[in-house]
Amino acid sequence: MSHRLLAATFLLVTLLSCSLRSHGQEQAPVTPEDRDTLAVTRKQAVALLFSVASQVNTLRSGENRARIGSNLVESLWEFDEKRARGLLATVQEDITAGLNDTDVDYESHTQTLMIFLQLRRDTLARIAGRDPELALNFLRATRPPPDIPLPYAMKDVEANLELQLADAIAVKSPQLALKLGRQALARGLSPELKSVLFKLQANDKEAARSLHQEIVEKLKRVNLAEDSAALEFALDLTRSFPPPRATESVYRELLGVVLAGALANGCATADPEAEEASNFCYQAASVFSLLEKYYGAQATPLKRWVDPDADAERRMRDSWQELNDEVAEKTVDEILALAEAHPDNKQQVYWLAFEKAAGSGDLVRARQIATGAPDPELRESMLARLQESERFSAASEQKLALTQQQLSALRNDEARLQYLLSAATQIAGKDRKAALGLLDQAAQIIGGVRAGRKQVEGQLALAMLYCSLRSERGFAIMESLVPKLNELVAAAITLDGFDNNYLRDGEWNMSAQGGLGTLLNALAQNAGYFARFDFDRAATLASQFDRAEIRLMAQLKLAQSVLGKPPKVFPLFQPERQVIID
Repeated sequence: MSHRLLAATFLLVTLLSCSLRSHGQEQAPVTPEDRDTLAVTRKQAVALLFSVASQVNTLRSGENRARIGSNLVESLWEFDEKRARGLLATVQEDITAGLNDTDVDYESHTQTLMIFLQLRRDTLARIAGRDPELALNFLRATRPPPDIPLPYAMKDVEANLELQLADAIAVKSPQLALKLGRQALARGLSPELKSVLFKLQANDKEAARSLHQEIVEKLKRVNLAEDSAALEFALDLTRSFPPPRATESVYRELLGVVLAGALANGCATADPEAEEASNFCYQAASVFSLLEKYYGAQATPLKRWVDPDADAERRMRDSWQELNDEVAEKTVDEILALAEAHPDNKQQVYWLAFEKAAGSGDLVRARQIATGAPDPELRESMLARLQESERFSAASEQKLALTQQQLSALRNDEARLQYLLSAATQIAGKDRKAALGLLDQAAQIIGGVRAGRKQVEGQLALAMLYCSLRSERGFAIMESLVPKLNELVAAAITLDGFDNNYLRDGEWNMSAQGGLGTLLNALAQNAGYFARFDFDRAATLASQFDRAEIRLMAQLKLAQSVLGKPPKVFPLFQPERQVIID
């Protein structure tokens, strides 16, 4: 199924948001009136959350109760923790019941398990940062029955959920994360252990060193030449967790494991040019500089396996990755301060600071960094990047005229519609009036698109873009579209089971089956574009959905979009997988 038009439009809305920020349209001083309006809107959103919470138990479908309830647990926690915990208990019951499904139809049974396993995973992520112990209890209480075989796609996920929880709670509860890491280590060397290790290192260095030592002890008992995954794990650990992160003596032991494995497998005498040359020896020699540093002459025989070019490239790549990790949470000024601490990587530091400033829309700061860059070539590259960005976003009469010429050359209304949406997005940050003019042209073209899915998708896309530009036309479009969506839902329910399965336990199942399911889920996930423009009007629209489950999900997403982060584009319309509202 192709949904190119709407998928492209959601991408355009994202670009539009970035464009507006980069040109300062969303960075205007916040007035007291703005603060008052936001405070009122937040109160309305909280009230809507409580309204949804009071109705969720009226739903018949355990899937819908669990899905909406799980979202409510996360959103209500800061406003009424007791109620959120009570909702979690209900969600836990519904998920447990779903995982005990006994449907004899294999396809239906597998689909049910996949849905409830994903709900379980989503819920776990939502409560992990709130209460780590509660999250662990939830995980263990909802463990699938041992006699029910899991779908193949979920087997590894289930096995690693405790590690994923450890990773999520390492900041707030490092000792519990360490305990879970140790339990996972007892089962094997999972790659996720490294993430837990790094999170612990940032929050409890002693806990991290303890886990690192236990990992090294585990590696001592593994034949690296016969276990490629363990070898990769060990080599990655030598590069990414050196002293002072690791205890010096334990780090030396880890390198000793690699060296001993290489010597025991003939790497000291084998010929690297031979046809049967060991790939294991090449891999072990990839950390030769470290082996030589700690073991001197003992490591010398491995030098024959070192590829100088590959070794230099690897060191550069590792250095770049280490810098990227270090600057992830830092401000532009904090990144620039690292230049003195990394004299060999000063250019990389400047580039990362430049990217941070430009990516946040602070083009003035980005230009300051560019003009002060220590290397002429780097300076030239940065300034060229800024010029390209400015040329791309600049609106002019000539550019608009060219847009009209290119538009007239397109063959059909669908192509013209996409073109106009793209052009409007590119100039919106510089010239809102011109962008709205292009959208008005697109609105006229939609009437010529054949009635059906593509026309409805185009209407929704236009409504979102109009609201992004704070135009009332977005709501006008949606007010005419909601009744049509109700009619389409009623028709789809009549046809349930013929082409798609829209219902579960007599309710719309939120699984995005078919074009209509995908469209409704897209609308719910991007509700923030409407809610942040006019919350009252958006809430009134959501209340007009005929089916309670669709209405409650729409209201929930509206409230969440105001109380949480700004709206983000949901990964939509991938033909090879379903899109399910989370």
